[in-house]
Amino acid sequence: MLTGFIPGNAELYRCALTHKSLVSLSAENLNFNNERLEYLGDAILSAVIADYLFSRYPECNEGFLTKMRARLVSRENLNRIALKMGFDKMIILPGKSVPTKKHIYGNALEAFIGAIFVDRGFNGAKRFIIDKILHTFLNLDELECEDMDYKSRIIQWGQKNKKEISFESYEMTDDANLQPAFASTIQIMNTIAGKGRGATKKEAQQHAARQALNNLPC
Repeated sequence: MLTGFIPGNAELYRCALTHKSLVSLSAENLNFNNERLEYLGDAILSAVIADYLFSRYPECNEGFLTKMRARLVSRENLNRIALKMGFDKMIILPGKSVPTKKHIYGNALEAFIGAIFVDRGFNGAKRFIIDKILHTFLNLDELECEDMDYKSRIIQWGQKNKKEISFESYEMTDDANLQPAFASTIQIMNTIAGKGRGATKKEAQQHAARQALNNLPC
């Protein structure tokens, strides 16, 4: 059992795993999809992670705690965890369609957390997040040593080397997928140095910055 307990309301968890594209095909029960639970789960996840980090790092400042929380709840991280937990096999989509955007799985994980909160309360959601996510799929010691803020790193490099850095981002339209997507390019001295795509503008810029960093001379 993924939750570690018997759900009190099975329909609640089915709703958490139902993508809005399925409901859009029918006029019946338009609110039976995971968007509202995703909104709730996102807030609960952030609160639990913030509390956990606050207790684990009593000597660290707000900046460190904020950066660590951002790494833990990043879309890329949540997608990876959701896939390892098997959400790609559980999410309910129209027919046999396969989502092209992996963030759908991370969204479903957040909705699932929202369902646990409604079903079992804050303590139940907290136990799930800590036991099933933090302790199972994350290594905080490794994350401490990572610097995933590629955009800040490339900007700092530009300042140090007196190179002008600029980003251009735009939203892409995809009629085949209901989720928004963004593309971004990074220019160094008016020359494109990296490109990226993501579910948000920030994520797209991070991917572009990462590509640019990989292309920099050693």
